Amino acid sequence: MKKEILRSEQKKETTWDLEKVYKNTNDYEKDYERVKILIEELSSYKGHLLDCGKNLLDFLQKSEEAERLICKLGTYALRKYDEDISNIESQTLAGKFEQLEANYQENTAFFTPELLKEDFSVIEKEIKEEPKLLEHKLLLERIFRNKPYTLSEKEEKILSSLQVALTTNKKVAGIIRNSELQFGTICDEDGEEVHLSNENFLIYNKSQNRRVRKDAFMTMYKSYEKYKETLTETLQGYVASVSTINRIRGFQNSKEASLFYNRVSSKIYDNLIKTVHKKMDVMHHYISLKKKVLGFQDFSLYDTYVNLEPQANKKYTFEEAKKIVLDVVSVFGEDYTSTIQRAFSERWIDVYPNKGKRGGAYSAGSYDTVPYVLLNFQGDYHDVSTLAHELGHSMHTYYSTQNNLYNYSNYKIFVAEVASTVNEMLLNYYMLDHLEDKGEKRVILSEMMDLFKSTIYRQTMFSEFEDFVFTTYEKTGVLTNQILCDKYYELNKEYFGNQVDVSEEIRYEWERVPHFYYNFYVYQYATGLSAACYIVNRIRNKEKNAVEDYLKFLSTGDSLDPVEELKVAGVDMESSEVIEQALDMFDDLIKQYENLL
Repeated sequence: MKKEILRSEQKKETTWDLEKVYKNTNDYEKDYERVKILIEELSSYKGHLLDCGKNLLDFLQKSEEAERLICKLGTYALRKYDEDISNIESQTLAGKFEQLEANYQENTAFFTPELLKEDFSVIEKEIKEEPKLLEHKLLLERIFRNKPYTLSEKEEKILSSLQVALTTNKKVAGIIRNSELQFGTICDEDGEEVHLSNENFLIYNKSQNRRVRKDAFMTMYKSYEKYKETLTETLQGYVASVSTINRIRGFQNSKEASLFYNRVSSKIYDNLIKTVHKKMDVMHHYISLKKKVLGFQDFSLYDTYVNLEPQANKKYTFEEAKKIVLDVVSVFGEDYTSTIQRAFSERWIDVYPNKGKRGGAYSAGSYDTVPYVLLNFQGDYHDVSTLAHELGHSMHTYYSTQNNLYNYSNYKIFVAEVASTVNEMLLNYYMLDHLEDKGEKRVILSEMMDLFKSTIYRQTMFSEFEDFVFTTYEKTGVLTNQILCDKYYELNKEYFGNQVDVSEEIRYEWERVPHFYYNFYVYQYATGLSAACYIVNRIRNKEKNAVEDYLKFLSTGDSLDPVEELKVAGVDMESSEVIEQALDMFDDLIKQYENLL
């Protein structure tokens, strides 16, 4: 077994340089103490916020200073923690930071309710009195957008005090899924008995051994069947609490409320589901290909997740990965490419795994720091793809912070995966254009096809189920396990088509999906990939201004609503064309794979 290296054994040049944020603990503590002073000063404005324009301006300027320092402190403390989560000093640093952040939130919570006691005409009067407030006008307008759905200060306090109780159902469902539910054992590919869990199920569900796949599938969902009543109650409790609050606030339904807060039209949500249904033949084409390649007469749901191609054995050094990514992004021009080169040379990236290091990968930074990237690079093609993906996030953050005032620099979740996926897709096409080995090309095509299946079709199916759940509850006030299981089974039959034996056990899969407690979140995976595909098509087809439009999009930050931001990149998410073109790309990949066979 390969020994894990310690953090102290990492080469300096392969770790991120956090001294760019704070040289030492003393510098960190100075900003920490400054935030504590600012919090005290900010709390003194309670009841006096709108006494005059200067008061409002002072509060906004001080809160911006505090938030920027908090984000900077968090960038340092949380990155240090992720380097080695077992390090006591880093644990203490992260814990102190979280206390500071909570203290800030608690002491400035009066701001929005106090502001919304007045009409916006009062704010306009304050702006005339204090012209410097003009740069905050859009922020204030967005706050006042919530006024029709904001309650009195007393009522808001009541709702706030109920937050812990209202999240109980979500927590209980998580405890059941991750702790209390025991799935029993199966025999792995070597005949060894192993305990099935939510984590290793994802591995066995893709096993090249059909017996292992079937055993994992049946064992998992027969276990969930035993909890169908309990998890129906937790989901109904969650939906009831969300729906009740939204009704109290004056929204027609919960979907409208969630999309309102994200500044997205419900037309986009409905259009996604409608268009995917219209193009369901592409999904069925993919299933037909899988059935043919795997060679089964009876093709079951547990066969749909196995990879068409075994993972490639080809390994890449980090230097090779860097060169590939730089070649891929060269299409965006000198400024973009030189900034990526800075990410490498100035140590924005923490490259290799070490003992105690947080797993996975992410990009995270703040307005006053570089966007740092955490990797656990081990040389697979997936790691090369992850590098391109996370640098896409970093470049979106970099351009947003460089081109916007602080208040308008944090882009919405609706567009958050677009830039990363653009890089990922361009990398895949680059590899297809440059690889000569047909087997290696098939591996990449296989992974790309699975991305479309899991990100557009599966997440849209989840979105359709979630919409059904909320709509049913808000119309009838009742959700039973029969209603939920029947609908979920029906959707699986529709999405997978008549070439797949849709096992009864899939009726219980909804119980293991945590995203159904995320309040209309999952549709954004599908819209994000679709938008990225549209941008990639424009770039690959060398459409006029495609690259320039995309770079402008990266620079918009949160200065526009997210749908308007995408229009800057030439993407109209209210048009079915965007989803259709993504699914046409999926169909083309299927045909490319068939040709390589």
